Amino acid sequence: MKIDESALSPLIASGRNEPMSTEPLSNAESGGRWLPAHIELPVKHILVLIAIAVVCALLVWPPIDGQTFKAAVVILFAIGLWATGWLPEWLTAFVFFTFCMVAGIAPASDVLSGFTSDATWLVLSGVVISAAIRHTGLEDRLAERLAPMIEGSSVRTILGVVLFGVGMMFVMPSAMGRVVLMLPILQALADRLGYAEGSKGQLGILMAGVFGTYLPAFAVLPANVPNNVFVGTVQTVLGKTPTYDGYLLLHFPVLGLVKTLFLIALLILLYRDRPTQKRHEESLERRPVTRSERHLTLLLLAAVVMWATDSWLGISAAWVGMLVALVCLFPGSGLLAPKPFRSLGFEPVFYVAGIVSMGVVADHSGLGTLIAKWVLDALPLSTTAPTHTFGLLSALSALIGLVVTLPAVPAIMTPMITSLSHATGWLPQTVAMTQVIGFSTVLLPYQAPPLIVAVQTSALTYRQVVRMCLMTAVITIVLLWPLDYLWWWVLGLIR
Repeated sequence: MKIDESALSPLIASGRNEPMSTEPLSNAESGGRWLPAHIELPVKHILVLIAIAVVCALLVWPPIDGQTFKAAVVILFAIGLWATGWLPEWLTAFVFFTFCMVAGIAPASDVLSGFTSDATWLVLSGVVISAAIRHTGLEDRLAERLAPMIEGSSVRTILGVVLFGVGMMFVMPSAMGRVVLMLPILQALADRLGYAEGSKGQLGILMAGVFGTYLPAFAVLPANVPNNVFVGTVQTVLGKTPTYDGYLLLHFPVLGLVKTLFLIALLILLYRDRPTQKRHEESLERRPVTRSERHLTLLLLAAVVMWATDSWLGISAAWVGMLVALVCLFPGSGLLAPKPFRSLGFEPVFYVAGIVSMGVVADHSGLGTLIAKWVLDALPLSTTAPTHTFGLLSALSALIGLVVTLPAVPAIMTPMITSLSHATGWLPQTVAMTQVIGFSTVLLPYQAPPLIVAVQTSALTYRQVVRMCLMTAVITIVLLWPLDYLWWWVLGLIR
């Protein structure tokens, strides 16, 4: 295969991560007699095809025996595609499923386990609920109620939206559910305030709502999936369940409150803007509340109550969402169009299923544990250097999260608590809590399904969310990790 070197020049530039040209190569430009004249491919897709050929070769003729190597090849390839965005996220998930099944990397029950995950069904229900909110016009009415409280300046708007997101995380235990529920309201709110499509003001409102309800949630015990997985695994290994108030005291002052303040400051710095369109003056109060709006409002209120009390009811957030979705989908409900599946976008469902399945395959193939052991053997852990130990353990969890995604970090790290406790001289509970420091540091969106759902269903782009993730991760590592260490020292967990 011959490719024009000028087309690949962005790859061999001075090492900077600069945007690659996505202009399609014609048959002549690609030097090609390998493509029919009517087919044109962007450079990035040609590179993806080359990478697929390399992966196929490694799977057919692996230089190392064992399924762990094959799992590593496929998982790293999928992570690379998700990180670069060179293929649509749902298509990368299909590639991952196909390679795993064709190469026999894991049983079908593991490879397709994402479709049995609560997270996937919560996304599906969220897609339906969001469509119902838009179909009934409820998002405009809610935005109209919220707009007067936060209008006046972009600073006040960003502050109000972030606090709205933080408040939601204490009511709804599912980060995915919160993001899906808030997005149509946030988009309508930006329109109400006069921010044009794609403007800094609109993007700032979306970022404030999504990151405001997601990042601080790692400091509140039932507020997202990684936290709940952490509690379950720690209870299994240590025989003691972390309490809500103890977890909140340990993590919320820094990972919740201080991180929220830094997030607000960063959003104001990046997305401060003035409306470029006339604010909507039409008041929805003049229009009587429709029966569909009333029914959907009551339905959502019931759902929020059930989400907030899911531990008492014994019904997971995903299936509460599906109950709501079934009502919306039922013929004659008036909450969706007569043929709703024609307008629903299912891309986020397949993406989340792929992400969850990747974590399971990495865990069951032994890849995650192998990486953890390699890194652990290389770490200079000591019983006399607590500052160093705190940073290393937190970084180890963050590194594992890049391979197996955030919800799978506790499944890999928790069984190592006893060994790490002996190596550091720390209490097992203290060692366990360093996981939270690591998996709350979100480096790239593919680690966090709620962020990808936000990209798939809103005006946010993958590049914008990547930038915000990297910025908040740098702030977290450089500023919040040391503050967390000092806070733990004050509480007496570290001496």
